[in-house]
Amino acid sequence: MTAYVGSGPYCFANTLATVAGRGWPAAVVETLTGSAFGYQLFDGLPYFDPAGWDPDLGVDQALELLGWTSERRTYDDGETAYGDLVGLAADGPVFVGPLEMGLLLHQPGPDRPLGADHFVTVLAAGADGVLMHDPEGFPYAWLPKDAFIAAWAAPVAYCVGRFPLRTAIRPAADIGVDAALAASLPRAAAWAAAPENAAGLRELAGRAATGLEDEVTTVLVDFSLRLAARRRVDAAVALRPLDATLAGLLDRQARLLGRAQYAAVQHEPAHLAGLFEQVADVHDELAGHLSA
Repeated sequence: MTAYVGSGPYCFANTLATVAGRGWPAAVVETLTGSAFGYQLFDGLPYFDPAGWDPDLGVDQALELLGWTSERRTYDDGETAYGDLVGLAADGPVFVGPLEMGLLLHQPGPDRPLGADHFVTVLAAGADGVLMHDPEGFPYAWLPKDAFIAAWAAPVAYCVGRFPLRTAIRPAADIGVDAALAASLPRAAAWAAAPENAAGLRELAGRAATGLEDEVTTVLVDFSLRLAARRRVDAAVALRPLDATLAGLLDRQARLLGRAQYAAVQHEPAHLAGLFEQVADVHDELAGHLSA
């Protein structure tokens, strides 16, 4: 297998790596979140991460495996949240999110909610606005205060509380990346074991065979397929020294999902359905291997 080097929607992994400042590869952080080990339908849309998983749970898991802790804060109103952010950013970078990506007005495109979550590293905040590293490809991006608060206030379906951020991200134990990856395997087994993963993939295959709704196709082609392939190839490379069989299964899934991108864009329902069936079959193999 060949490692992938390039861009991709790894917002929370990149943000966590940036704030921690330890040189963790984003691919390793993403693997530690457990995101590569399943499939779920969330709010009627297909995402190739495990049933019951969400980015906040994934960040918690990655930090725990690395021996780090954080304090997650939420707020009742934007002014209080922003005032706290100003003080926290004066002491160092702050992990902020999820925010509504469609309202981050430094990014070209829609200036309305898209239902897309995003995470950023806030470097400074003041009366005029916010300076941040946006992992979507915008270093030292700036937003006016009111615009930032609007993006921060917008609801994100999985998020508990409003105006979320993490502070006090620091090591509590001396655990290296290799040890963290080894410790992640039982977590991966637990995520992969949920029967909803493969069942959901087969349900998606059945829907694909008869033609998917436009909204579902848009999510697949713009976001979830490329992210799914990226997560799996990164996990395969990261975990290969520990479990070559697991790495091979993850790489097989990545190849199938990468091929599905073309089928989805070109509206080839039979081809897409067949690929999703194969992804489900490989997931069954993967879950069985992890539980053995």
